[in-house]
Amino acid sequence: MGVIITDKTATAMWQTLVHNASEVCHQDLDEELESYLVFLLMRHLGDTNLAAQAIAPSYLQGMQSQGHSGLAQLQQVADQCLLFSGLYPLRSRRRLVKAQYYIDMGRSAYMQVAERVRQVYVELYENLSQRFVEMMDILQAIRCDKQNAALDSLLLIENWHESHSEFARQLLEQRFDQASLHTPHPSKH
Repeated sequence: MGVIITDKTATAMWQTLVHNASEVCHQDLDEELESYLVFLLMRHLGDTNLAAQAIAPSYLQGMQSQGHSGLAQLQQVADQCLLFSGLYPLRSRRRLVKAQYYIDMGRSAYMQVAERVRQVYVELYENLSQRFVEMMDILQAIRCDKQNAALDSLLLIENWHESHSEFARQLLEQRFDQASLHTPHPSKH
């Protein structure tokens, strides 16, 4: 990416960051999904309590709760899963679960919200569920660029194989090409 952001508002800076990461991933989010991702990042920027919440109990509690509190809990779970899978993808190893766990839980939680919300919002949450991996890819592109941290190959293989992540496939291809360039060829005597 390597773009210097000079816009004045925080929203514009996050939007530029998400847009640039979308281009790196070759993902084309519509305006609604891009805005959702921008505001998700803004909402959770300083959320130090995010990692303290357990996913499965919160998901079950949201499923059992009726009305607005159940919706809010499921949306929180889905958002948390999207952030973990995108910005903190190695967290799954510390929790002794596969990276796919956060993807599956996030997709499911967004779909549960879609089934419960008013008709106006159904399409948004269905899109969030269906395009979860693309949004995760964008967050991973932001993570790789901003922290100058490469995702490890094992995680990339898992994301590509189980989630069909195009960004993971691209990064693996780049690594494979680079590795083949640096692999010494055995000399023939």
